[in-house]
Amino acid sequence: MSTRYRNLFIGCTALVGLAATPLAQAELAPPEGEVTLEIDGFTLHATGDDGELTHRLRGSRLREFGRDGPQWVDEPDLDLFAEGDIEWRWTAPAALHQPADATLDLVGPTQGVQPARGDRVETIIDSRDVRVATDTMVATSDALSTLNQPGLFQRGTGLRVDSQADTIELLHAVYSLYSETSEEDSTHDPETE
Repeated sequence: MSTRYRNLFIGCTALVGLAATPLAQAELAPPEGEVTLEIDGFTLHATGDDGELTHRLRGSRLREFGRDGPQWVDEPDLDLFAEGDIEWRWTAPAALHQPADATLDLVGPTQGVQPARGDRVETIIDSRDVRVATDTMVATSDALSTLNQPGLFQRGTGLRVDSQADTIELLHAVYSLYSETSEEDSTHDPETE
């Protein structure tokens, strides 16, 4: 395998007695209660203990429910940083940000893009309902997810992306296709046969 795939780790996990289907997730919606803060067109910059930028959250609107409470974000755009560069950008139609728990739950269809840098190629992940732990920079989802890189297409259920360790895992029922187009080819897909 070429070095351009060196950072890609595909975990095929078999759980005895459990089906390889996603766990049911509660439908996320804006919290109930009084809106104590509302900001249109915002950018939040978060830094680590060393003062370096760790993540940036932008959105068309933020509503906070209770002082320092959960925040509902419309059209979130989350950038995770490493060594001053964007490591991942995650987007979705909405998100529930819980600063006290250091989580951002992206709601609905979600896309993650890891930009090309050095010998690393661009990676695009399409999933849904992705939870990002903003303290550890780990993104997870129980949903069906696809991964695209030049020359590689993968699909699987369950996703774990660790930005700090630079690993990507598709956890169950993984289908892989290596080709020049990096697109799914239904003629070789066991689910369509």
